[in-house]
Amino acid sequence: MKTDNFINFTRSEIRMLGPNAEKMLREYHWRRNFQLFECLMKDDDHGTKGAEPAIIPHIRNSKRKIVYYGNEFGGSYNHHNQIAKFKGRYYFAWSNGFRNEEDAGQRVLLAESDDCMNWSEPCIVLDTAQGEEIAHNCVAMHSTEDTLYIVIMTEETIHDETATGMRRINPETAYMDVYKSSDGKKWGKAFSYGTRIKWIFEAPRLTSEGRLMCVCNTKKDGPAILLWPGSDICETPEFIHIPEPEGASFPYGESTWYQMDNGRIIIFWRDEGASCRMYVNYSDDNGRTWSVPVLSDIPDSMSRIYAGRFSDGRYYIVNNTIGNLLDREPLCLLISEDGYVFDKIYMINDSPAVMRRKGLLKVNGHQYPCCLVDGDNLIVAYDANKEDNMVEIIDTRLL
Repeated sequence: MKTDNFINFTRSEIRMLGPNAEKMLREYHWRRNFQLFECLMKDDDHGTKGAEPAIIPHIRNSKRKIVYYGNEFGGSYNHHNQIAKFKGRYYFAWSNGFRNEEDAGQRVLLAESDDCMNWSEPCIVLDTAQGEEIAHNCVAMHSTEDTLYIVIMTEETIHDETATGMRRINPETAYMDVYKSSDGKKWGKAFSYGTRIKWIFEAPRLTSEGRLMCVCNTKKDGPAILLWPGSDICETPEFIHIPEPEGASFPYGESTWYQMDNGRIIIFWRDEGASCRMYVNYSDDNGRTWSVPVLSDIPDSMSRIYAGRFSDGRYYIVNNTIGNLLDREPLCLLISEDGYVFDKIYMINDSPAVMRRKGLLKVNGHQYPCCLVDGDNLIVAYDANKEDNMVEIIDTRLL
C-alpha cells in the first residue's frame, strides 16, 4: 500500500500526574460522563448524582462567599476575575456586562473587603458612555506597596451578527491600558501598552531576579512572553515569541506559571485546539529563552488556569481538571511537592451550576480562577456561570 498520501507526525508529551491523582481523575471522568448521560451502571442504579465517599475529596473547612450576585439590573454577565491585596485590604475586580460577553456597555467593577468575606458594593473603575459601542475587559490586577493597578483591554463591539463566538468582534480594534489608584477608589490612566497585545488574562508576577513577567497573545505574532525591564508595570515589556506546536492553539494568552527553587520557570498553557489537556514549557534563564510547549497529561476542560506556590513552598494548579470540552462545573486543586509530579487533588467546587440568564458565550460552571496566597491561606477568586463572582478561602495547612 502506498503511504505517500498520508501525513505522519509525532507530538511530544510529558507526564506530570502521579499515580494517585491520575487514578482519581480517570475514575471521576468515567463516572461523571455516565451520570451526565444518565447511563445506569448496575441493576439497582437509578441515576446516582455522585459517589460517596467522593472520588476526589472536597476541601475541609474552606470558606466560600459570593462577592457579587449577577442580575438583570446590575448586569448578569460577570467574568474575568482578578484578586489582589493592597494596604491590608482585599480587592476583587471583574468585567461586568448587561447580558452578553464582550458586548456594548461592558465595564470594569471593583469590590473591597477587610476580611475577604464581607464585600462592599462595587465601584466603577472604568465605564462606557450611553450608546458607546465598546467593551472594557478586566485582564489583570497588580499591587505594590503604594499603588493598585488594573489592566484593561478595550475593544469596539460593532460586530457581525452572523459570526460565531469571539470572532464576531474585530480584534484589530483592541488596545490595552493601565489604570492606577492610591486608595482603591479614585482611578486614573497611568500607561498604555498600545495595540500590539491582543489578550492577557493573568497579572504579571515577579521572577526571582525581580522582573515582572506574564503571558500574552499578540495581534500579529501569536503567543508571547512579556518580560518587563524590572518591577514597574508602567514600562514597556519585551516580547518573546513562543511557537505553537502543531495541533495546538493559544489565542488568548490564558497561561500561568511558577518558578522553582533552582530558577526554572514552568508555564502551563490553555489549549484551544480541543486536546482538553494543558501544554507545558520552561525557561532556565529567567524567561529570556523558552522550550517549545509539549502536551501534558493534566486534563483541562479548555478554560482559564492558575498556578503558583503555597507559602510552604509546595506547588499548585487550580483549573477545571476534566477532559470534557467546556465542562467547567468541577473546579479542582492539584498539589505537587517538587513542581513536576502532581499527586494530590482536591475538589474546590462541583455543586450543580446552572445560569439564570443566558447570554452570548456564557457557560455553566465554576470557572476562570485567579489566586492569591495570603499567609497559610490560598484565596481563589472565580465565577459561577459567568454570573456570580465568588471567593474560596482554603487553609493550605490542612492539605
